[in-house]
Amino acid sequence: MAGKRVRPNLRSENGVTLVELLAAIILLSIIVVSFMGFFTQAAKTNNQTNAVNEATYLAQEEIEIITHYSNSGRTFEDLIKPKVEGGLDFEEVVNGSFRSYEINGYSIETTITPPAVPEPGMETAAGQGLYKVLVLVSKGGETRAQMETHLPFAETTAETNPT
Repeated sequence: MAGKRVRPNLRSENGVTLVELLAAIILLSIIVVSFMGFFTQAAKTNNQTNAVNEATYLAQEEIEIITHYSNSGRTFEDLIKPKVEGGLDFEEVVNGSFRSYEINGYSIETTITPPAVPEPGMETAAGQGLYKVLVLVSKGGETRAQMETHLPFAETTAETNPT
């Protein structure tokens, strides 16, 4: 045996043929491509969710600013004054007051409607009506968030409004 050469068995059928390799690659490609659709849709959904979250945050921030005016005992007239006088720059419109501005590409529109006649259940203990505050946040012409609340404001007296 010392003089015998060991020859590899060339006739063995252990291994993978080219056709089997191509079939495996095609099968794996089909599986990967089908999962790519899930990842693409998840990325789109994630972007939409982030946009809605940011818009909701901006609407909530606007509501909180107006709620602060209401809770600090200020009158509605104090709120709609120009910024230089401590107000929020609202414009008088037919059914109340309106202001619009932009932040980070989002358009924020706030409308405050004073109570004409308090509806049942919509008045405070002092009998004063609640103002309707509506905040719309949009981007690219599409509304992304909308919030609404009803708030009381201090009544205008001769001391707060000398006219």
